[in-house]
Amino acid sequence: MIRWAVVVSLVFVSGCAAADLSASEERGGTVRVGSRADAGASDATSPEAGLDGGLPDAPEPAALAFESPADGARFVRDRIVGAEWAATVRFVVRASGVDRVDFVADGTFSLGAVPADGTGRFELAHDFFVDGARRIAAIGRDAAGAERVRAELGVTIARPADTGCHAMLDALGLDWAVAGASRGIADPVRVQPFIQGVRFRYVSSAEPTAMLMDCELAPRLVQLAELVRPYGIDEVIHIGIYNYRCIGGGDPDVDGCTPSQHAYARAIDIHAFGLAGSEVEYSTEFDFEITGRGDDCPLDPYANEADQVLKEIACSLWSEAIFQIVLTPNYNAAHRNHYHVDMSEGSMFLGASAAGVDPPVPGLGD
Repeated sequence: MIRWAVVVSLVFVSGCAAADLSASEERGGTVRVGSRADAGASDATSPEAGLDGGLPDAPEPAALAFESPADGARFVRDRIVGAEWAATVRFVVRASGVDRVDFVADGTFSLGAVPADGTGRFELAHDFFVDGARRIAAIGRDAAGAERVRAELGVTIARPADTGCHAMLDALGLDWAVAGASRGIADPVRVQPFIQGVRFRYVSSAEPTAMLMDCELAPRLVQLAELVRPYGIDEVIHIGIYNYRCIGGGDPDVDGCTPSQHAYARAIDIHAFGLAGSEVEYSTEFDFEITGRGDDCPLDPYANEADQVLKEIACSLWSEAIFQIVLTPNYNAAHRNHYHVDMSEGSMFLGASAAGVDPPVPGLGD
């Protein structure tokens, strides 16, 4: 069978609209084919007749059928998208007489639309994060958006045998090992500092070293690496992950204070980013221009390229829900030389006050 490739990939990440679909009533697969010829021909005297006495051209008959997957196919959520297990399903349809094909799950949830490119082949990949049966419709439409033909099939999304965090680190290809017990860390692991082509180096170390963290932080570092790499960055220079202390200092076991996310090894303080093939670093301390505000993105105006890259990264860490708290140098004096990012609920950027006094905000990480 001849196969052409037109691929549209739609991916939902944590914090974004996930395909949290409920299974609808199962319906038998159908194909509808329609054209003006179905209504019968009018005679040559019809107002619709052409000037030469003939009928106007009828639209091409529409036809549509799934090539893959097979009806009833089962897919296991065996890959990691963002920090979640997902099953990637690739839908391939062959159709004629249509201008686009819409893919819809369970009658209402749009998976996306693929325009015609002259090959007659329509292909779309979608990541499913929720287990259960799904009914998928491929709907062929004309240029005006009217439905001309459709076909349906069912797929089942299933959970993997092991959905634990350790299995996730293996699926991500990380070099890691279980670490010894440490106060505050629920699931301590030691992760080697080379992640997705980006090395993680402590600011005072000449070379990268392994990082002690809670297991659930590691997938976020994979996302961080994937985010910065397109900027030509191959190094994240940090000020630390694990520090058993309270926000602003103090011992959680003694002082009755609020523990920092660093006490749980679920935060990282990012000082700078190193550019590949050079000694250039984009530093939060020296290149990030304080705006006096920070509760909205973009964090413009930008002073220069380094400032722009730093602020775009900060906004993406927040908008893509890689971390739930993102504090930039805009926040307060204690954060002038790093981004504090952690996994506690809530998201915000905070600017310094006009008078330069940094207001306390209860509950935010440090």
